[in-house]
Amino acid sequence: MWKNIKYTVQLFHNVDVLPFLHQTQKYAPSVFEKYTTTISLGGKEIKLNLYDTAGQEDYDRLRPLSYQEADLILVCFDVTNPTSYENVLIKWHPEVKHFCRDTPVILIGCKTDLRQEEECCRKLKATDQAPITYSQGEEIRQQMNAELYLECSAKHQENVEDIFREATKRTLAFNRKQKNCKRKKKCVVL
Repeated sequence: MWKNIKYTVQLFHNVDVLPFLHQTQKYAPSVFEKYTTTISLGGKEIKLNLYDTAGQEDYDRLRPLSYQEADLILVCFDVTNPTSYENVLIKWHPEVKHFCRDTPVILIGCKTDLRQEEECCRKLKATDQAPITYSQGEEIRQQMNAELYLECSAKHQENVEDIFREATKRTLAFNRKQKNCKRKKKCVVL
């Protein structure tokens, strides 16, 4: 049995690699690109439709088109880019809440492999900055009232599949809950 799920992936424009969708070293921005993958969960095949959105201001008016009928929003930031992290609350959270008020959100910290990379840490230290920690990610998750905070490294394939599975479980649970709420609101007149 196939079940289709639509995820919209919010990506700050300085995140070069979108860990769920591709593993090229350079990210070519567009308004949004669609990727499709399939996972097996509980003996069922589930088709995931992922819409990778552009973070540049040039696309602010067009990006909301990708939100239509999204089952879940994945807000991604680069754990080695403090500006990317700050934009979660400054830009992405308000935009998602405006266009997808009742859609569940999962916050994703990307590029965790770079936290330990000497060159990356040296560059951040030169500007009195440091990589974003797990607890900082969890803190911002609470501030934006996201369902969950997860981290991954596409380069090392760490937690990428786990993120898909957890996102799918939460989406299916949310959809069941919404379906039950709609049933309860029906009125029968005799």
